[in-house]
Amino acid sequence: MIEVKDLYKAYGSTKAVDGISFKLEKGEVVGLLGPNGAGKTTCMRMLTCYITPDAGDAIVGGHSILTQPLEVRKNIGYLPESAPLYTDMNVVDYLTFIAEIHELGANTRDRVGEMVDVCGLKTVVYKDISELSKGFRQRVGLASTMIHDPDYLILDEPTAGLDPNQIVEIRNLIREIGHKREKSVILSTHILPEVEVTCDRAIIINDGKIIAEGTTDELTGFARGADVYHVKMLGERKSIENSFKSSQMVQSLEYINTEGGNGHAFRLTSKSDNDISENIFDIAVRDGYKLIGLSRDIASLEDIFRTLTTKEAN
Repeated sequence: MIEVKDLYKAYGSTKAVDGISFKLEKGEVVGLLGPNGAGKTTCMRMLTCYITPDAGDAIVGGHSILTQPLEVRKNIGYLPESAPLYTDMNVVDYLTFIAEIHELGANTRDRVGEMVDVCGLKTVVYKDISELSKGFRQRVGLASTMIHDPDYLILDEPTAGLDPNQIVEIRNLIREIGHKREKSVILSTHILPEVEVTCDRAIIINDGKIIAEGTTDELTGFARGADVYHVKMLGERKSIENSFKSSQMVQSLEYINTEGGNGHAFRLTSKSDNDISENIFDIAVRDGYKLIGLSRDIASLEDIFRTLTTKEAN
């Protein structure tokens, strides 16, 4: 298990990570979710003992990152956003080199072969890494991360820069690693669909703080009123916006450019769990607008994230 306890890291007056705490169980894939600059990478670098926290601690497999960093590193596989590969080596030589660094001894050959199978590298095993696509390089990075059979994997933006097919392949591989091989996996991302299809649970970070965590269903409960309404009305735009903003039902309002079409289109979220379509109609009638379009979308993780960060800012 990984247990993070009030981790804090500041750079000057900037609080990169501001007292966060969470737990990660065996065989669980958890997404560290947040916008760029939220503190995800700083958190991961502290967990992997690359940087030291200013305060707090984390226990990884029973070992403290403060007092037992070498033991922590033995139990962790860390893949940074840009995998540090020796591109002049071929795949099998590189993995053998990494295995030797971990002093696997007589197990080196077997572990290299297993990682080639697990990460789907059979077709490129004798190619130089410089010749590989970004997707295959990422697979080589994952293989090197797991070569010493760590219990915990920490992956920073593991699908960044990949094409759609490669993204699907890496996501499936991560899920298999976590569930079938009973590894505990933390992956960071700012791509919301990544969490929905890859992770068991999400931890949402904003400005260095955890603002919510749980399954997608649980996060929906936290973000009450995150359902989205697409509204189109005839009338004066500013007046319509003022009508919505003065309503006790509306959480957020966003104008959508209609590119010369009739009416003004808006995207809004509500403060209520209940369907507010009737309330929107009542606003139109009360203030003399003509309602020409109205639809409701059940909240996605993206909508939940936007609602939670809006609430946090307020």
